[in-house]
Amino acid sequence: MTGLVWTALALPLAGAVLLAVLGTRLPARGAGWLASLVMLAAFACSAIATVMLATRPHEERAVVQTAWTWLTAGSFQVGLDIWFDELTAVMLLVVTGIGFLIHVYSIGYMKGDEQERRFFAYLNLFVFSMLLLVVAGDLVLLLAGWGLVGLSSYLLIGFWHQKPSAIKAAKKAFVMNAIGDVGLALGIFLLFIELGTTAYQGVFAGAASLDSWTATAAALLLLVGALAKSAQLPLHTWLPDAMEGPTPVSALIHAATMVTAGVYLIARMNPLFHAAPYALETIVVIGVLGLLMAGAIALVQTDIKRIIAFSTMSQIAYMFVGVGLGAYWAGIFHLFTHAFFKALLFMGAGIVIHALHGEQDVRNMGGLRSVMPKTYFCMLIGALALVGIFPLSGGFSKDAILSSALEVGTPLAWVAYIGGLVGALLTGIYTFRLMFLVFHRRMSPYAEAVAPKAVKHHGEGPSSMLWPVYILTLGAAVVGFLQIPGLTHVFFDWLEPIAPAGMVEPSAVQEWLTTLIAVSIGVAGIAIAGHLYLRENDAPERMRLGRGRLIDHALEHRLYWDDLYEVAFERPAQWLAAFLRRDVDRPVAGWLPTDGLGTLTAFLGRSISVIENGVVRSYALVIALGVAGLLLALLVRAA
Repeated sequence: MTGLVWTALALPLAGAVLLAVLGTRLPARGAGWLASLVMLAAFACSAIATVMLATRPHEERAVVQTAWTWLTAGSFQVGLDIWFDELTAVMLLVVTGIGFLIHVYSIGYMKGDEQERRFFAYLNLFVFSMLLLVVAGDLVLLLAGWGLVGLSSYLLIGFWHQKPSAIKAAKKAFVMNAIGDVGLALGIFLLFIELGTTAYQGVFAGAASLDSWTATAAALLLLVGALAKSAQLPLHTWLPDAMEGPTPVSALIHAATMVTAGVYLIARMNPLFHAAPYALETIVVIGVLGLLMAGAIALVQTDIKRIIAFSTMSQIAYMFVGVGLGAYWAGIFHLFTHAFFKALLFMGAGIVIHALHGEQDVRNMGGLRSVMPKTYFCMLIGALALVGIFPLSGGFSKDAILSSALEVGTPLAWVAYIGGLVGALLTGIYTFRLMFLVFHRRMSPYAEAVAPKAVKHHGEGPSSMLWPVYILTLGAAVVGFLQIPGLTHVFFDWLEPIAPAGMVEPSAVQEWLTTLIAVSIGVAGIAIAGHLYLRENDAPERMRLGRGRLIDHALEHRLYWDDLYEVAFERPAQWLAAFLRRDVDRPVAGWLPTDGLGTLTAFLGRSISVIENGVVRSYALVIALGVAGLLLALLVRAA
């Protein structure tokens, strides 16, 4: 079983190395199929290992294996450990399964790109990095995977490096995630200082012995890393700009891998967070604020991928609420269902963009339902699942989080419950605003000139793009049935052993009541979107220019978070650099001739090189002089 896990981890790395070594000797089309076959094999290994894990007794399901000890410092040792349990199995299936479909989709999407081989090498490297993060059995190894995910995302977001906006977005994502990496590293260091180990077994066993202040400090430091990687307040600003990368990258980062890492970290380290209740409350507060803010900002976005990106931030915030409430299974369940319908929406958006020759502004679309019926149907299923309309998958998982708040019953939990319902209303509005603007209303002049001709000549897309979308559509429709209130409890029963202190589980009555309320609110959101955007009218424009213009302006500028960071950090750094150059660097070096510093350096280098002449007698003389000088110094000191 563990051999299969090692194989699943090694395959994407092997694919990335092969693609890098073979380079142009491999046909461009062959690169995509090689990378995809590697991912299919990794998924098969993960699925078989999960089945084997399910056959084991509950108390024997957490399997730890060390390949070798790769870091030793005194009594401190870090092994190349894998930790394979129920949570690891879920994440392996999501990362490799959804990752495989995204790889296949990319074969059609990236066709004709001159750097197609490099793209698939990056994709394989990204998946390896995420798998290393997931299967790690030691916090130091997790940190290594954490950093590699950040590096891989930088490479993929900035893949089209000829675009200045892509390079800027890649650097922004890298810097934001580096801030999170510092917090995560400090948290790991604090745990090592207190517990003497970074291995999961030792940390989980010793978490309960930590005093509340230490546990809270460590948990909050780990939370900094989770917030950056999952694009949550206040380290979220990199996420919408990451849309500068190719659409498959958006699907991979926002659906199955990178942004889910923070949720996974909190669920994995639940013994520590259980010992730090203030940290859990902080997670809930951040989650509620995040889902409301992202949902509101999505209402005014015009880029189809950015609308879906802010939706991702909102849905990840729901997951944070779930794990913050102690319903770890519900947060991971929503992570699981979200991977299907969010990858579906991004891929569907990619097909639309493909048909419109790169156009991403929803105002330049409209009426595409008639020319792209297959894409419309698939995206409709994904949109309904995102809103949480019963019986599609998103409804089961999101309602499980909200009903868990009912079960907890504290004032903060009630705030989360009400905030989550308001978020459901916003989700209904912005999701179907997108659907109505893209597929309904009257076709824009641009779309009318481009889309029918493109679809007539090439269809809605190549089969390599369409079939992954069909599979995801099926998944978005049915995977929610794994957890039907009062009937099936597959997800809760499967994940219950990962939380030794127990998990929150709502009653069937609470879940069905929440489903009834949430679905009603979601339908109301769809109705509002239909009133504003389904028919040609000027109501949205009147709202934007009327009393709501200040709010609209703030939302269009993403509540000024980027402006705040520019004023607080970017401009002071620029001012400091200018001051050092003007008042320190120039005065100090200004007295030298233009090439004076270089001349001085060259002179010193030549002077030292005289000593390094290769003659043993010269070396012996220098050593003798040195020893004599040392002895003389000792005699003087003794006298």
